[in-house]
Amino acid sequence: MGYISSSALVVVYFCAGLVHAGILDSLNWARSDRIEVNLPWLPYENETRCYDELGCLNITRTWYHLINRPFNVFPLPRSVINTRFILYTRLNPTEGQFIKANNQSIEKSNLDIKKKIKFIIHGFIDTPLSNWVGDMRDELLKYQDLNVIVVDWAGGSLPLYTQATANTRLVGLEVAYLINYLIKNYEVNSKDIHIIGHSLGAHTAGYAGALVPGLGRITGLDPAEPYFQGMPAHVRLDHTDADLVDVIHTDGKGIFFLGYGMSQSCGHLDFYPNDGKEQPGCDITQTPLVPLTLIRDGLEEASRVLVACNHVRAIKLFIDSINSKCPYIAHACPSYTQFKEGRCFTCKSSTSCAIMGFHADLTPGLIESNDIQPQSKKDEMVGNRYFLSTGKEYPYCHRTYRITIELARPTYAESWVQGHLKAAVHSPSAVIYVDLTPSGDAKLEHGARYTAIATHPVDLAGNVRKVELNWEYDMNVLEPRTLCLFWCNDHLYVRNVVVEEMEMPGRGKRDAQFSTKLCTKGKKDYADIPNRGKGIFVDGCVVSEKSARS
Repeated sequence: MGYISSSALVVVYFCAGLVHAGILDSLNWARSDRIEVNLPWLPYENETRCYDELGCLNITRTWYHLINRPFNVFPLPRSVINTRFILYTRLNPTEGQFIKANNQSIEKSNLDIKKKIKFIIHGFIDTPLSNWVGDMRDELLKYQDLNVIVVDWAGGSLPLYTQATANTRLVGLEVAYLINYLIKNYEVNSKDIHIIGHSLGAHTAGYAGALVPGLGRITGLDPAEPYFQGMPAHVRLDHTDADLVDVIHTDGKGIFFLGYGMSQSCGHLDFYPNDGKEQPGCDITQTPLVPLTLIRDGLEEASRVLVACNHVRAIKLFIDSINSKCPYIAHACPSYTQFKEGRCFTCKSSTSCAIMGFHADLTPGLIESNDIQPQSKKDEMVGNRYFLSTGKEYPYCHRTYRITIELARPTYAESWVQGHLKAAVHSPSAVIYVDLTPSGDAKLEHGARYTAIATHPVDLAGNVRKVELNWEYDMNVLEPRTLCLFWCNDHLYVRNVVVEEMEMPGRGKRDAQFSTKLCTKGKKDYADIPNRGKGIFVDGCVVSEKSARS
C-alpha cells in the first residue's frame, strides 16, 4: 500500500531519529565510508551484478550508514520482480496494454509518441490495482490527451522492506531502459516525460532519472524515509535526477513515531502541507475515520486510513490538484509556525511562492518567455521549504488569507493586555473563522500589529463585507501583572482590520492580491472591545480593490 508495516523497523530506527537530530552523530561518523575496519555485512569494494541489457549495479561503502542504512542486498532476479509497463490512453482509458522495449509491442499499442508521457510508480506493499492508481490515471487523461504508463513491480514491492529497497534499483534500470529506448528509436523528447512515484516509487523514479539525460520532471509523493533519509544523493531521490523535481512531504514525523516519509528536502521544490507531518483528518482517535471510510470507499481505502493516512495524503493532494480550479499556492518560509503567523505571504520574488501538485511546473519562478528556465535558475529554489495549509477532506485545496489587526493606543489603554482574540470574516460567499491567538492566551501590545493566516475552500475574491472580533481577557494567577480587578483596564483597542487573499501571479505579473481594509463605524478611529465583548469592522476605510503590479 505504499507504507512500511513491519514493526521491526521501529526498533531498527529508534536511533535514526536521534541521528537526524544530530544528537548521536553530529559529525556524521556513522557513515560506513569513514570506517576503516572490515565489517562482516559490507560487500567487497568491487562487488557488481549485471542485468543483461539493463546494465550493472554495485554496492559500495557509500551505500551504507551504520544507523540510516545498515544493511544492503542486491535486487531479486528480473524474473521474480517481473517489472511490467501498462499503457493507458484516451483510446483505452481503462483497459491497459502491456508494452516492452521492443518495436513490436510499442507499434501494436496506442502509444502516441507525439504526446507527453506520464509514468506512475507505486510503493511498498502496493500494486497497480490500488484505487489511487486508477484515480490518478483517470484524472490525468481527463486533463490532457497523453500517454499514461503504470509501472507494475508488485513482485518486488513485498516484504521484507530491506529487499524491497534493493529491488527499486533494478526497477529504476527497467524504467530508464524503456525511456531511453523510446528516445533512441522513436525520437521521444526526454523533456516530455514525467515520472510520478509514491514512497519507494519516488526513489525508483530518482534511480531512473539519473540514467536519462534531460528527463523532464519527477514528482515525489512522500518519498520513503527508512534507508534513504540522510543518505548521499545517489542513494535517494534528489534534484539532479530531472530538470524539475518537485516533492510533497506529508508524513515526516520519523519512523520511530510511525512516520514513513522523508522530512529532508530532496527536490527543486519541496512542499510541506500542514508542516509535512500530521495531516488534518488523519487522527483516528479524534474522528470515526475508519468506519466511515469503510462504508464510503471500501476495505482497501479504510486500511490505508488506519495504517498510513498521512503517508497517502500526498497522493490525494496530487490527484486533487490535477483538475482543481483552486491553486495550491505554497510560500517559502523558515518554518510552518512563521507561515501561520503571516510572515511569509507575498509572491514578489521568483522563489517566494510556488504551486504544489500537478501544476508545479507553472510556478512563476520556473517560467520565463514560456520556457522552463535554465537549471541554474531552478537551483536557486533548492533547499527552500514551501508551506501551505489544506483541508481534512475533499476539496483539500484551501484559499489562503492573511488577517492583520492594528491595535490603537489611547491614553487610557494599558500598554499590553493578555487574552484570546478570534475573528469571523463575513463575505457573501462564506464566513471564515480564524483564531488570532492559536497558541493560547497571547500578550498583545497596544499600538502594534498582529497577523495570522486563515484558510478556506471558498474564494472570497476580495469581497469582504464585515469582520467581527471577539476578545476575552485572560488572568493568570501566576503572573500578578495580568490580574485585572479594579485598578486596570482589560479592554482591547483595535484601529482596523486588513484581510488579504493571495493569488498566484500570472505571466507578466510580479504580484497580485485582493486586499480589504475594514474600520469601525463609530466616531472614534478605533473600536473599544471590552472583555468578552465584540468589535465590528466594515468595509468603509478603503474600497476593496484588486491591486496588481506588473
